[in-house]
Amino acid sequence: MERLRPDWFLEGLWDAEYQQYRLLAYLKKVHTDFLAQRLYPPLSDLIVSYNEMARLANELLVKTESHLPDETLEEIISFSLPRLQSAIEEGKQLYEIIAQNLNVHVVGVVPLYRDEGYILLRRGDEGLVRVYSYELRHLYDDQGQQVAIHMARVGEYSFNALGMGFKTVREKILQEKRELPIPYMLAVESPWEVPLDETLLPIIRRSLPKWTQEAPPSSAT
Repeated sequence: MERLRPDWFLEGLWDAEYQQYRLLAYLKKVHTDFLAQRLYPPLSDLIVSYNEMARLANELLVKTESHLPDETLEEIISFSLPRLQSAIEEGKQLYEIIAQNLNVHVVGVVPLYRDEGYILLRRGDEGLVRVYSYELRHLYDDQGQQVAIHMARVGEYSFNALGMGFKTVREKILQEKRELPIPYMLAVESPWEVPLDETLLPIIRRSLPKWTQEAPPSSAT
């Protein structure tokens, strides 16, 4: 399986041993991804699948009618739930390690309007800064406020110890981009060169609402 869909166990043979084999093969691949610090989409797929199976387990517990043979379904669920949970915990621990080690600070002033701005991203000892624009859109539904986050890559800028720091990058952006008079700019530094699309950018997206509400300290770099 390339992706773990919520109803993955309905694909192929309706046989507990066959589905257990498929799950073990997938979890082996996920473990390899986590060792390479690739969090997404495996972590989100695991959580969605676990929640779906937990729902089915509850339905079986209260004897809700099912169109599937209960014995086979119960065997698949009892085998899968603890293994999915273990893989989720592995992914969450990796997420927390990476997120907690990010050095996040404001570059320049902190404007009142912070729902739009720029992320200045640097990994490890890389000699460049990747710049992304972001926009937060606050939506409201029956469950309360939801935040839609849009990020787009702006470009790359040199970074070195001889003056090409974050402040210089900020000045270049201000010269090139005039959409916002005083844009909010956040520098995000990872001590490791972890994957961008599979790890760093998803973590940044999840953290942006907090970073815009509670502005981190400013930096002189």
